[in-house]
Amino acid sequence: MFRMLQAICVTTLAALVLWAPGRVVAQQASQPAAIRVVDIPIANYSPLLVARDKGYFAQGAVSIEAVFGGSAEVGGSAVFETMVARANGLDLMFLASGVHINTQPPDNSALLVRADDAIRAPADLAGKRISAGLVNSINYVHMQEWLAKKGVDASRIEFLEIPFPQMADALFAKRIDAVWNVEPFVTFMTKSGKARILAYPYLDTVPGMDVANYFAKESWIKANPDLARRFRRAIDRATQLMATTSKEERDDWVAKFTGMKPDVVKEVTLPVFSTEFNVPSLQANLDLAVRQKLVKPFDLNTMIFRP
Repeated sequence: MFRMLQAICVTTLAALVLWAPGRVVAQQASQPAAIRVVDIPIANYSPLLVARDKGYFAQGAVSIEAVFGGSAEVGGSAVFETMVARANGLDLMFLASGVHINTQPPDNSALLVRADDAIRAPADLAGKRISAGLVNSINYVHMQEWLAKKGVDASRIEFLEIPFPQMADALFAKRIDAVWNVEPFVTFMTKSGKARILAYPYLDTVPGMDVANYFAKESWIKANPDLARRFRRAIDRATQLMATTSKEERDDWVAKFTGMKPDVVKEVTLPVFSTEFNVPSLQANLDLAVRQKLVKPFDLNTMIFRP
């Protein structure tokens, strides 16, 4: 599910022509440079395709391993995993914002149960089997927080690690009792009539939080500050387009990037595209990681790239 995209980033074309009263000023072009970006084909990172195909680059957990190992310069990942990696000694840095979750339902991820199951409230999950992705991943940790907020003892729940695409089969075969899945699988499951949404956990833990970002090694950013700024400008421009364009165009870009059929994209709930980091929500995630004893506190501002 991971793939590599090579972005050719330059600030200008042959030259950027600036119009001024009575004269034309030509600005020297920056040299083209290749940046290898590793991501997963989900809607969160569709601005990468926008920036490439619109020419913005020409004008202007595997991901973490790839970036830190040197096989890619930029990665796309959940903000939580990037922070945990930073806290555990990897010199990773938030390079550009990606998407936020919604502040009101529906959200682009949800906790689902079988349509005919007796589970109706959080308390009914006690003693059940649940999959929220990988243990200690962003969904798993927020699931622990959500259960605590709802007064449910997480130690009474059995957590199973099941990939998102396989969650529906596991739920419908009654191997598990609930799943925290993401789009487009949430839509597939509910439209099948076999599943219903029990809750949107993120909306109860940190509504509107940053959920996905672009990151790079801090050492790479410091060694290539101009290239990092140019990448950031291109991604911000593409993200802004995704945030402000019509639903039809946004859906079209998501379909092209993810490989989903256009009629499916029309049905799914997309995240909120934003060029600004929601710093309080990043801090809330760091605090959550500290409470879960995954990391020790550190100054979050040290890992946010501010060009």
